[in-house]
Amino acid sequence: MNPSHLTSDLAWRCFENISCGAEAACAAACCAFSLGTLEVAKTPDSGSFAVIERKQPEIWRWAVIGDGGFLLEEGFEPTQEEAKRAGAHALQDIHSQPQ
Repeated sequence: MNPSHLTSDLAWRCFENISCGAEAACAAACCAFSLGTLEVAKTPDSGSFAVIERKQPEIWRWAVIGDGGFLLEEGFEPTQEEAKRAGAHALQDIHSQPQ
């Protein structure tokens, strides 16, 4: 996957729509505030993924989780869409770094 297209190519899924038990468990372990608002976007070519969730009505957390479930980056945005954008960009930045 070309990292420059990662931001627009990510498909965000609600936690409740994750059917794989192992994937759901990994996403739940990364949740800090609300499984009810948790959304996950995963890249097909790596174990890294991004999550967003609502902390408060006007505070959305985004995070990038690496292989093994390690937190790589996180931040907060005022809206859900801005959190998705920030999470996707952070995931893109991680993928564009030299290995």
